[in-house]
Amino acid sequence: MKDFRYIRNKDKFLEYTYCALKDHFSSINELDNYYNAIKNDSYKNLFLKTASFYLFLVKRGFWALDDIPDSNREINYLTISYKFIAIVSLIESLFANKFMDFKDFLIRKRSKVTFPISNKAELIMYYDQYKEKFGSNRKFVTFCQALSLERQRDLVARYINRLPVLRIKPVPPPDEEIPKYLERLAKDLYDLRSKFVHEAKLVLDMLPGTTVSLRDNKLVVCNLSIQDVMEFFEEGLLIHFNKGHKDQKN
Repeated sequence: MKDFRYIRNKDKFLEYTYCALKDHFSSINELDNYYNAIKNDSYKNLFLKTASFYLFLVKRGFWALDDIPDSNREINYLTISYKFIAIVSLIESLFANKFMDFKDFLIRKRSKVTFPISNKAELIMYYDQYKEKFGSNRKFVTFCQALSLERQRDLVARYINRLPVLRIKPVPPPDEEIPKYLERLAKDLYDLRSKFVHEAKLVLDMLPGTTVSLRDNKLVVCNLSIQDVMEFFEEGLLIHFNKGHKDQKN
């Protein structure tokens, strides 16, 4: 049974949504018109839920310590880390396809895998198909690829990665190459999430100003702040619910 608590309490959650996204709407009535244009009740419910969670977890959410000796009450890099992790989690929640491990992907009939798998190249082919549909960062990449070209350019320009040491050339690529750079960026940002979740490594790349780090003998130069990430999330959220996503069902 589906939980439509957000639709049932539309007035309250629409107000929360407006607090979260009011930079994009001239009035709550304009937001209400946007909401009413979402033709599927499940998506209306998800829209209100996601925007409200975003308000509390990210837009107005701040990490604070309580009564710890020799510590500041507010620590910026903790707030940034938790805001970023919350944004990635909200993006993942927007997509209907659930996680499936590689073994289950191989044995299901829909994958049309021919057994026995004869060689390494064939196995890699199936694994690439699996990653394309169920890879852990696929949802995040898809979300980024739906952004406006202007926003994609801005993201790529702010996050220069995979550059050999001593060869920093922060020149934005031509438009035809932006999809390649954007996919790399999306995967790297998702990797920041994974390192926090699995290795307890804080998200330090989005501290104010320019950060420089070394990963796999490659230099990463980041001018992407958590505020930039919030802006691209808000734009992407509205695009996602505006385009009549193919997973909607009446």
